[in-house]
Amino acid sequence: MYKVEIRDKYLSMFNGYTHNIPVIYSSMEGQYDGQLFVDSVNDTQVAILFTPFAFHFVAGNAEIDNIIDMLDEIIFKQYLAETEQKEAIIFSPNEKWDIVLDEVFSRHNGLKDHRKVFSLNRERFKKVQAGQKTLDGMENKLLYEQANGAKKEYPVSRIFKGTKCISFCSGFMLGKGHAEIDVATEEAYREMGCAKEASITLINELLESGIEPDWCTWPYRIESQKLALSLGFELKEKVPVHIWVEEECGKIKF
Repeated sequence: MYKVEIRDKYLSMFNGYTHNIPVIYSSMEGQYDGQLFVDSVNDTQVAILFTPFAFHFVAGNAEIDNIIDMLDEIIFKQYLAETEQKEAIIFSPNEKWDIVLDEVFSRHNGLKDHRKVFSLNRERFKKVQAGQKTLDGMENKLLYEQANGAKKEYPVSRIFKGTKCISFCSGFMLGKGHAEIDVATEEAYREMGCAKEASITLINELLESGIEPDWCTWPYRIESQKLALSLGFELKEKVPVHIWVEEECGKIKF
């Protein structure tokens, strides 16, 4: 496969994705650096996007000749062989691609899991927002930041106790009119409503800016799922994901 500059001509190849939209397009639109590989520069049938966050995406025609060997070569023999972080999490846009990845990852003792994808029910969110109470002794600040390799600013809602940030919610990936949400709270301040307060502020800012907030999480992240539901998100779909981590799967089989 050939490494190419990420350009508008390749954007449409990822239209089949109904999930991870901001993750894909934050690299495709230039907020973060990404690496795009295609099978042919002039007659592109297959593309794979490697993002800086270990989440990667295949696209195009899953039925071309030699597709399994092609993906095995680019994912395992090139990308993973050269990267320091011996880990890859690969998503697919449909069942045909999922079957292809099953075969590719089975060659290397790969794992398979799924991500839970939530979409926002705006009417429910409005009710949550209307009933939210201000946190006593804490300050909520909405900031625009540029960190973690981002080339463009993104919104972050931070909760401060004095001068210390104890909780935040950020829309750190932005693309195609969507934002990927990340939220965290210092352990000593959990279960006090900090994450919910930060999330409400951040989501409201995104909606006012015409950006759709996306919430995705792993099945074991129970607290994340509870928070999403409490904010008015609803489970949209469960998407399969193929995982390879050297510590668990062993060395790459050449």
